[in-house]
Amino acid sequence: MNPKEKVLNVDRGSKPHKIVVTHITIRQSISFLLLKLVLIEVIAVVGVIFLYLMIVSTSAVDNFLALSIPSPVVISIFLFITVIKMFVVIFVIIQWLNEYYEITPKEVIHKSGLIYKREERHTLDHLGSLEVQQGVFGRIFNYGTIRLFNWALERNVDLYLIHNPMKYHKILSTLLPEADTSKNIVREKIIEPTE
Repeated sequence: MNPKEKVLNVDRGSKPHKIVVTHITIRQSISFLLLKLVLIEVIAVVGVIFLYLMIVSTSAVDNFLALSIPSPVVISIFLFITVIKMFVVIFVIIQWLNEYYEITPKEVIHKSGLIYKREERHTLDHLGSLEVQQGVFGRIFNYGTIRLFNWALERNVDLYLIHNPMKYHKILSTLLPEADTSKNIVREKIIEPTE
């Protein structure tokens, strides 16, 4: 067993089991997926209302009659927008599923791409510093960015807007014991313990 592999002791009844974790998969926070889906819904509703009002204003039909009985043109435009919205929602979800980070005992891997798969590998031996960035909304919704410095490439590697960054910061700091660490967090603890 590699010395950097994580061993978890699991107690199942009378026999404890050991589980070896060889990699961890991290995705962007689901809060951003939900935000994108809500934004798509809002844009679709505004688009339907805008197109409907354009058709009603250019129509020779009485406005009251046009608002009460939908015409075949309005129905077809509504169906067209619904189909486009459905494809955009599916694309956003599949894109979210296909972009993720993997932390292994030897490297940090960023995988992305729907059709053209891209893979960016950074060995842990080349990573020199570790920083967590988390703002007010990051503390509320539990997301943030972990920034690693790759001294071989002389650039930063970001694990961008991931869920629970403090958990992965702790894991990376155990894998990178000699790395410089810093935390840019609005407040470490929201409620201070009383003694």
